[in-house]
Amino acid sequence: MDLKTIEAELKEATDGLLMMSETDAPFEFYQAENFRNKQLDKETVLRLAGMPAEYPFEELELGYFLRNMTQASPEAHEEAKQQANRFQHLQKKLHELLQDVKVYRVGETQKLVLILGRTTEGEIAGLKTIVVET
Repeated sequence: MDLKTIEAELKEATDGLLMMSETDAPFEFYQAENFRNKQLDKETVLRLAGMPAEYPFEELELGYFLRNMTQASPEAHEEAKQQANRFQHLQKKLHELLQDVKVYRVGETQKLVLILGRTTEGEIAGLKTIVVET
């Protein structure tokens, strides 16, 4: 699948969806140019983020990262249930479109979040957003 199709499908899945933290931030499509077939590890992610090697870094599984957003309690309002369904759809879509999807959080209080995987052609792509945790 080509990058244009992946971008279109991820933009559709995240349209109007916000990453919930102390600030709600939108998701943006992200493509790492000139990183084809590079190892997707701490060094590469920090280079993509433009941060030094000693900068705070965390790697998470996608399901763990989205765990609070993909669940709605049975007594939740219909809007909360719909939002949980949208996050479930996003999680499924990321796994369909990309291989080896992981979440990388870079920073301390305001963290850059990169949800990245590989295309079938070896490109690094996915989504980026911000979370604030004080």
